[in-house]
Amino acid sequence: MACPSLLRGVVLRATRLDACGRPVYGDCNQVVSDGFITVSMSAETEEGEDISVTKANGQTCIAESGCEQLSHYTTEIEFCEVDPDLVQIMNPSFEIYRDFDGNPIGWDDSVELKCDTGYALEVWSNVYAGQADACSGAGSQGQWGYLLLPWVVGGAPGDLEIGNDAVSFTFNGRTKVGSGWRKGPYNVQAGPGGIPSPMLKPIGPKVPRRFFVTTIRPPEAECGCQPVDRPTPDPADLYITGIANEAPRTVRFRADNHGFGPLMVDFGDGSPAQEVADGAWVTHVYTGDGQFTIKACDKETPVICAERPVTIPLPADEPTLSLETKNPSNPYEVTATVGMPSQSDGTALIDWGDGTEPEEIAAGDDGTVSVLHVYTVPSVYTVMVRRGDIDTYRTREAILVPGQGGGGDVPQVTAEADPADASGRTVLLHIDNTGGTVPAPGPEADAAVDPADPSGKTVKVTVDNTTTA
Repeated sequence: MACPSLLRGVVLRATRLDACGRPVYGDCNQVVSDGFITVSMSAETEEGEDISVTKANGQTCIAESGCEQLSHYTTEIEFCEVDPDLVQIMNPSFEIYRDFDGNPIGWDDSVELKCDTGYALEVWSNVYAGQADACSGAGSQGQWGYLLLPWVVGGAPGDLEIGNDAVSFTFNGRTKVGSGWRKGPYNVQAGPGGIPSPMLKPIGPKVPRRFFVTTIRPPEAECGCQPVDRPTPDPADLYITGIANEAPRTVRFRADNHGFGPLMVDFGDGSPAQEVADGAWVTHVYTGDGQFTIKACDKETPVICAERPVTIPLPADEPTLSLETKNPSNPYEVTATVGMPSQSDGTALIDWGDGTEPEEIAAGDDGTVSVLHVYTVPSVYTVMVRRGDIDTYRTREAILVPGQGGGGDVPQVTAEADPADASGRTVLLHIDNTGGTVPAPGPEADAAVDPADPSGKTVKVTVDNTTTA
């Protein structure tokens, strides 16, 4: 565990992003600078809605304050050394001004401040060395604080004052969520064996800022822009379904290549490999039945591939679900057997319908998984299972808890004529309230002709439920 104290900024890096918040690869798409004075971030929040209700007598009935929500961070960066390439990355609407030889020597401001693109901002700081061993761990190069704003837009210039003092330039912006930065194109964290690697966990869709302590040395400051090299991507995420009202040999396919561009897809039936755009849906029709393996490889780095087996004709896209109570010693225990279609990734989320947290499950090699759940209150519950890769495909089933015949709060009652009454007008009731293999005290019942009815057609049942263990 790291509980660092930070001091002094070391270096920052700005990386150009596209309109989807993804890094732009190629020449002149990053700048590393140590010429900043301060990097300030202010949290902007939205107040929650307060609910207040007053009764007719003037007293307060309801008074509840809503929770604040983080809207974004407002950024301000003050530079003592300003790089024209860095300014143009922070606001692409600004145009670089060049000398006769084409070297950047300044920039032109613009009245436009684009908010559909932007940049990623990384800032490194020192860590107080007295708190931890900076050289612990394999491959450690030291210890630094690492702060990432995965998407900053705006890039508005701040106030500028020129006088008998040093001149500094200030640029403002704000963060935006929904970035496609994911793990990033740079090695900023130690991976397996201490090898420098990209971040181990991708940036989520609602993350405006991330901070952690790293043992990987920050980049060296350099005036002017530098290229952003395309990193080795992770295998693509594959999504496969059928098409409603279509023949079961038609497959609908999409590959999420995490913003790294097109893939080459082999549908495993001998047809030529097909180039598929990153994130695009395509269809493929198989000419025969059987087991096939769809293989999707990154076009630029073809050794990075992902595979998914499919069964043709394609089974239904929805999971299958069966529920049963089969534990005689605990009728509140339910077994759910889930079957996942071959075209899914084998993962699912099961909601037991009793308010407990939904549970992530994964099918085995045979495409099925059995899971147990113990309820605490007798009722009829609706259990729902949804696919982990495409959650629009789901299945629901209902079950009575405790199960019928399982005992517990559901006693079993049978009735027959009392052989001691030759008239046949007396009913003998048998009530089994043992609730399992171990007998438990239950109610005692007697039935006889009701003396208040002279017709003899009314039965009076007396139940004694006072028995104790």
